[in-house]
Amino acid sequence: MTEEDFIVDGSAGGAKRFTFTNGERSLYFIPMIHIAEQPFYDRIAAEVERLKLNGADLYYEFIDFDTASVADKLRIRAMLGMLPSPAFYAENVSDGLVAQDNEAFLGFPGGQDVNVDLTPAQIADAYEMLIGPLEISEENLSTPMRDFVLPTADPARVTQITIDARNRHLAAVIDAAPGNVVVLYGAAHGAGTLQELRALDPEWRRAPTF
Repeated sequence: MTEEDFIVDGSAGGAKRFTFTNGERSLYFIPMIHIAEQPFYDRIAAEVERLKLNGADLYYEFIDFDTASVADKLRIRAMLGMLPSPAFYAENVSDGLVAQDNEAFLGFPGGQDVNVDLTPAQIADAYEMLIGPLEISEENLSTPMRDFVLPTADPARVTQITIDARNRHLAAVIDAAPGNVVVLYGAAHGAGTLQELRALDPEWRRAPTF
């Protein structure tokens, strides 16, 4: 499968679910988008509820910037130019769209809810291990955290961390899961995570539909 297969447009009928199996366990991958129509998220919430009732654990994407240290926030903003938190997306919605709210998908009976993402510190540390210390500009130091600044990091290397490294981490977590899992993660991570997962266990394949 390719990255294009996982793209979602955020429309009311645009939600997707991909089912994979290794012969012993099932993976239900639901590609997400941070800003969409409310019915898009409603359909996903209903599917999560159904899958959890059948015993699947929910593994979800969430980088918690709110509880990160100031130093880590500055390092992330040096990489990305901003802190892509729920509050950031909520402030940038328009045309009747809404921002993704993870609370809408949590707490359903059945399996556990597990945040399987990296922390801001882990993301910044991974970049610095690859490239060296991040440059914290004067603009970064003096600008309110909710505002955009000019990044000082190498964009190609940032992608290696924010996409590729997180794909590897997610695949390892799925591979180690004790049972079936439903994964809510950004659409850009679908194909890469599947590739990393099959590198760990070649038996993973897309389940047939009937």
